[in-house]
Amino acid sequence: MLRTQGNAQYRFLDFRDAEPGDRFCCVRHTPYGNRVCALEMAEVIAVDAKRVHCQLAGRKKRWSFRKTAEQPDCYVEEDPLFQSIALRFRQAERVERIKGWIQKAPVEAFDDRVCAAIENWHRRRESPESE
Repeated sequence: MLRTQGNAQYRFLDFRDAEPGDRFCCVRHTPYGNRVCALEMAEVIAVDAKRVHCQLAGRKKRWSFRKTAEQPDCYVEEDPLFQSIALRFRQAERVERIKGWIQKAPVEAFDDRVCAAIENWHRRRESPESE
């Protein structure tokens, strides 16, 4: 069974008690950066005395690592930190997709209703919050 170890600033999965069939999520970052570029599901395939063998969902290639090695970019789905990362990642993907649609759309596609909605959003975002 996989367990999360560490504290609020640094967490990692403890694979010492890993069993075949355990599922976890991997967070992939951009090379030399800290921007999340993918969230991938993985599964423990086999465990021996020193190593854990895993496979990402939808891929044939497997990878392995020492049981005692910390895996800071791996999380169980129930981990609140992972849920927060996943929520932000999905929102960022959605925003990038919408930006692409807007950039590719012809000017005629923007009727008054679309322009007004974008302007209202911008006004709300720029105005100081009233308390």
